[in-house]
Amino acid sequence: MPTLATHVRCDRCKYDLHGCDLFNVCPECGLAVATTLAGHSDLQIRALVALQRPARVATFLVAIPLACMLCAVLQSAGPMIAFFDSMSGQSTKIAEQIRAFGWRASCVLMVVALVIACMGLLASEFSLRAEMRKWRVWLNGGLLLWVATLIVIIVSAIKLQPQEWVMDWLKMSAPALQLPAFAMVLISYRRLLLVCGRRSQAFREAGSARQNINLLIYTLGLVALGAFASPILIHKLGWEVAAMVSDSLVAVESAVLIFGLAYLVANAWWIARSLLLPPMKFEV
Repeated sequence: MPTLATHVRCDRCKYDLHGCDLFNVCPECGLAVATTLAGHSDLQIRALVALQRPARVATFLVAIPLACMLCAVLQSAGPMIAFFDSMSGQSTKIAEQIRAFGWRASCVLMVVALVIACMGLLASEFSLRAEMRKWRVWLNGGLLLWVATLIVIIVSAIKLQPQEWVMDWLKMSAPALQLPAFAMVLISYRRLLLVCGRRSQAFREAGSARQNINLLIYTLGLVALGAFASPILIHKLGWEVAAMVSDSLVAVESAVLIFGLAYLVANAWWIARSLLLPPMKFEV
């Protein structure tokens, strides 16, 4: 296989590619050697893949996981308070009020995230849109589906609130109803991390964040399953101990989900900061 016989530094990490296979990748950061050589042979190639508005893309990159994390916090607060009330043998209305507020606030957050996503993927960002491919539709579609799901939940809670058994079913099914939209957003966001990680100097953070998303999806499924199982165990089967164990597991899984999303936000922040750095200069 042909190898590079001159000293050329990687466009991303500045590793000396001398002796590397021309059809291989940089051993330090994984960027294709051909990508660096293309930029060195014609510096105008770099302008074709440059972000037109890096600040807007950086905001978009951070806003998506941040909105997801805040939604998880808001919607976990009500069930957590209800769980502690049941453990202490008390009954208060504050848990239901916080639960309703969490649904409304989450809907507002998702609308804001959808607007930021549309602004970050305007037609002027033609290279980013092209690299996102079908995942751009998945991301916007997931956010739109999430907004629609929350609107249905909120309207149902307002209209059916007097019927206690219906409200129990709604509280039970709310996490499961949002699961498809949440999963669509996380899966398509992995592609955005890949694209932006390649463009920035924070490629390690991008790789770690993409691996973290797999754990988040599994945890999200467990939270939805536990939330769905608990009312069945206590109302249909009368297994109060089993329901208490299920609620405890949901509380732990919700905490794991929130911390995982916080880690994702931190990585997105580092990648976003890297996108805003001055362009790296070539060394010939």
